[in-house]
Amino acid sequence: MKPSSIAIFLPRDTPFYRGVIAQMVRGFSALGLRVHGHLGLLGADDFLAFYRQHQPELILEMNRPRSEAEFIPPSVCHICWVVDFNGRPLAHFEGSELTYLFGPASTERYPHSGFCRWLGPGACPIDYAPTSLPFSHDASFAAHIPRPWSQAELDRPLTVGTSPTTRFGDILRPIEEKLNAKQDALVSAEEYFAFVDAECLRRSGATATLDDRLRYDISGRLVRTLNRRTLVDRVLDVGCSLQLFGPPNWLQWPRYAPHYARELTLPSEMREVYARSRINLHEGAGIHWRSMDIMSTGGLLLFRKSPEDQLIGGMNSLFEPGVHYVPFTIEDLPDRIAELLADPEQAARIRRNAAEEIARAHTWECRARDILRDVQLVRSG
Repeated sequence: MKPSSIAIFLPRDTPFYRGVIAQMVRGFSALGLRVHGHLGLLGADDFLAFYRQHQPELILEMNRPRSEAEFIPPSVCHICWVVDFNGRPLAHFEGSELTYLFGPASTERYPHSGFCRWLGPGACPIDYAPTSLPFSHDASFAAHIPRPWSQAELDRPLTVGTSPTTRFGDILRPIEEKLNAKQDALVSAEEYFAFVDAECLRRSGATATLDDRLRYDISGRLVRTLNRRTLVDRVLDVGCSLQLFGPPNWLQWPRYAPHYARELTLPSEMREVYARSRINLHEGAGIHWRSMDIMSTGGLLLFRKSPEDQLIGGMNSLFEPGVHYVPFTIEDLPDRIAELLADPEQAARIRRNAAEEIARAHTWECRARDILRDVQLVRSG
């Protein structure tokens, strides 16, 4: 029997999550469910008060497994959608009746029994309806870029009680060189930290001692900064007109500041940017919210190739390169841009194909239908 009600809890109240929760509510509502959306995860007392009032049959929480919320009644089917580990190991996410993972190939490493599969974002046919507007620029890139490293950050010691001391700035260039030399050379956080330990041993005779901030900076911020700088630098070298969107950290990078437009907070703003850009760039590594929204709008998506593309949750697991989007490498990006700018008919065909495929199989209503199918599968098994 199909459930009649669901409550959706996303991590916090931000413009991004406000948009996503409205879209998810529409998707489940279209299937006839009574839906409650809430921004922020509730503690025991507040949750039980919410539950007594609304009596949902299903609870979907982003990034919180049932093992973190043992106060949720056992009669309720708990769904955990892991989009961000927030520094926790994959093994932490246990106890839910259904567990969905966001990253490509992550389901292969899930250590617990029970239902687990990949779930990617959907797109909203209302917020990201196919949109035709006059082009205002050749290329756009909408993303957050971290601020440049401060001297104090570069001077942070990685080794304790050694002479010489290895500092963060000492290993920054070696990690960047390794990443640039081979994109899949470091494929997990554990490998990043093993490389840092090896560098520290070579320089100081001791492994690294890392606090939480350093661990994040090495495995997250550093990679994000390098990937986005490498991409934007290559586009600027091409010489096409580029606009950058996102938080104003872009203004702290002298080369990028002249191309910064503004921060986008509303789906309507993003939809207009995607439609007005001849090319929308994405740095790759797994299907992402922004890639789905660009294609839904009918924007032309250029998506950086990754070893993850062929895996479950990788771009090629749902979309066909050259048909729904255009894959690129940093090396061939100038050729891809030149080809598409010179062939507007090809670009228009890919835009149409992408919007049609999203509408056919990748809206939030489609995702809601998949989740309800999985719930019934778990209940019957």
